Amino acid sequence: MISALSITGLLAGYQPDLSILRGVDLAVESGEFVVLLGPNGAGKSTLVKTVAGLVPVHAGAVRLRGTDITDLPGHLRLHQGLAFVPQTENIFAQMTIRENLQLAAQILPKQQRADRVAAMAIMFPDLAGRMNTRAGSLSGGQRQMLAVARALIVNPQVLILDEPSAGLSPLMVAQVFDRLREINAMGITIILVEQNVRAGLRIASRGVILVEGRVVHDAPSAALADDPIVAELYLGGHRKEARV
Repeated sequence: MISALSITGLLAGYQPDLSILRGVDLAVESGEFVVLLGPNGAGKSTLVKTVAGLVPVHAGAVRLRGTDITDLPGHLRLHQGLAFVPQTENIFAQMTIRENLQLAAQILPKQQRADRVAAMAIMFPDLAGRMNTRAGSLSGGQRQMLAVARALIVNPQVLILDEPSAGLSPLMVAQVFDRLREINAMGITIILVEQNVRAGLRIASRGVILVEGRVVHDAPSAALADDPIVAELYLGGHRKEARV
């Protein structure tokens, strides 16, 4: 079976002579929900940015449904079915919600754009009643919802998010994660970078732990959540707090 996303022998980093990722191998199957975990500086955000085409690859390959996209410019990966939601600067604050969605829909055929904007309003009811509201006035959680809606408007097959819970209240984190569950249930493959270990393992079916640019653990979320040694060594927890 061809993986939704396949990463092999990946070395990548911002400087040619300094790789942050040091031989990452990872396969994500269609419909999976994978959370990337690990200590600060482990390379989690670098990995997803590399997959999105934002960080230079020094060696290795990235394949989307079997197609090599390693050298494909980032903006063209969206056309191939890969959507990326960065942690910051993921909306246009001076534009309205509607304008943000309309801009994201520009890569679609003209006859599909209005329907996709309407579909996002249905999928994200918190935004639907505020379509003419300037995005910069939204709460942090609403901004994240808009950022996800912008990514989904083009019907991606793989959705990657870099710490969407950062800076949000526990209530808003729960709302954003509930929506991600619904999106995954629609058949969209999700890869999530998350610092909130407990929340990440609850929402995802599989956890991957990176340390110093390498994958050191790859297992079902339940297995990682119940492993006190993994929690203590790699996730900043204590053995008595390992269960989530």
